[in-house]
Amino acid sequence: MEPASTRPRFSIAIEVALFLLAAAFAVGFSELHRTRNRVHPPASVELLCDYKAETPYQNRVLVPTLVRAIDASGIAARIGFTRGDSVRWIDAACVIAFFYALRALLAQFLSGRWLPSAWALAGLYALPFLYVLPRAWPYWYPWDLPAVLFTTLGLLWIQQRRWSWYYWVFPFATLNRETTSFLIVAFALTQFGRMKWLPYFEHLAAQAAIWLCIKWLLGMTFEKNPGIGEYYADALKDNLAALREPSTYGSLSLVFGFLWLPLILFAWSIRESFVRRAVLVVPLFFCVTFLLAQFDELRIYGEMLPLVVLALACGVAGWRANRAGAPRPATG
Repeated sequence: MEPASTRPRFSIAIEVALFLLAAAFAVGFSELHRTRNRVHPPASVELLCDYKAETPYQNRVLVPTLVRAIDASGIAARIGFTRGDSVRWIDAACVIAFFYALRALLAQFLSGRWLPSAWALAGLYALPFLYVLPRAWPYWYPWDLPAVLFTTLGLLWIQQRRWSWYYWVFPFATLNRETTSFLIVAFALTQFGRMKWLPYFEHLAAQAAIWLCIKWLLGMTFEKNPGIGEYYADALKDNLAALREPSTYGSLSLVFGFLWLPLILFAWSIRESFVRRAVLVVPLFFCVTFLLAQFDELRIYGEMLPLVVLALACGVAGWRANRAGAPRPATG
């Protein structure tokens, strides 16, 4: 048994190693994310930052506005950064923050010191399968990785009921991508029966009002921009046609780095009520994308990654607990 005096030093060393691992992965991944994919011409960094891109791309305005602020500060010019460089480092920072946010979310449900870290590393493992390896619709967009981070933080703060943090970040997340609507769904599913009716509906109304106001303001601001508007009208027709192509199924199998396969097996062992309810957002997200987006474009499922990792981790933990005959946790 190691002396007690060495344990803090050992823990610090492990934390430093984890940070260096996450940082090295983030830098390499952000470079591959940019170079292995194509920039969609109607949504180039220059057009987005000049507020001249097509809709709906221009409506995802958070990162372009942040890049403009970096330019205006003079920092980018002093260190020789282009706008593309700024976006790349924002990507890298979001990957590192995603690792720690996912670890904090997992720690809400998993016991032990290192188990949440191990599963958070599984989240990093899955990122290339969503953003680098797929060759169907291999496009790079600056809002993808911030969206993954925002979703993870949103789930964490819903679980912790840290509403001041949640409502502070929710508008920024919506300015980044409109799929924060699924955070509202996650709130509705997980807090139903856990909160009194009046606060429950007050929170639902507040989130819906914030989301709708931001969408209305963005629509008014960029109504003269070219583009298809909010949604691709022929998505359902294209997706039905894609189902007839065998290559579609090979592409879809990559999603989440194949973590969906063990999730199917272990989902029935999830003991935590919050996780069982929250993971229902994943099939709902797939259904909506089939109706409104290119459903075989794997990058669009990135925001579901924290839910998939969380559900799989809790499913494995629940399976082990069931085999050991451990009592089920209290619901609520």
